[in-house]
Amino acid sequence: MSDIIIYVTSAFIFYLMTRKAVRKESERQVKEKDLTYAAIVHDLKTPMTSVQGFAKALSDGKVRPEEQQEIFDIIYRKSISMNDMVNTLFEYSKLGTSGYKPVMEQVDLCAVVRDIIAENYCDIEEHKIDLDIDIPDETVTISADKKELKRAVSNLIVNVYKHNPDGIKARISVAKDGGKALVRIEDSGSPLPEGLDIFEPFVTENTARTIDHGTGLGLAITKRIIERHKGKICTVSGSSGFTKAFVITFRI
Repeated sequence: MSDIIIYVTSAFIFYLMTRKAVRKESERQVKEKDLTYAAIVHDLKTPMTSVQGFAKALSDGKVRPEEQQEIFDIIYRKSISMNDMVNTLFEYSKLGTSGYKPVMEQVDLCAVVRDIIAENYCDIEEHKIDLDIDIPDETVTISADKKELKRAVSNLIVNVYKHNPDGIKARISVAKDGGKALVRIEDSGSPLPEGLDIFEPFVTENTARTIDHGTGLGLAITKRIIERHKGKICTVSGSSGFTKAFVITFRI
């Protein structure tokens, strides 16, 4: 009888602990969603207010004809910014749903990274980035959703010139290490802020989210994509001449 009592008591305690853990996780997810919506609304408010103000001024005839084209251009740029925010929120939300299924195929990681560098090369040159590329000629094949993989790595490469001063050094490399494939992106720019998990939503390397620096979702999206691919991403100290490095690890 005593064994039964102990078993029932243990089972009841386990049930209470499990229920508490589930409730805590549910509360965390709800809080994260609330923060997501609040942050996006906050970031949308500034460009929306500008667009409304400029549109009203045009409608009331308060803008001189020679200034109208400049106002139209501002409204267009603001609308692009708002559209980018909405698309980013959609991507982040989609990656967090259980129904999201990446389309997996055999992908050459080297070719993907080369393509991303080529797509961003004009911006890299415009910001006077001294870029060193170390990608082997051989194929490094992983199982991945090519579209999502490009999105994840692109976020990191774009950050090199978007969140650092002009004229820095950067290195992008791909390598094999046993049964793993590594992508390493390092630069000599601003060091990462201490005490912050930059992969959390709405955290940026600049510690303050602004319209110029984006929503703070880019690295969170990258992390979710990498983890969906059963990979890992982390930050480490840069090698000689570099202040920081992002390292992505995939299984081959």
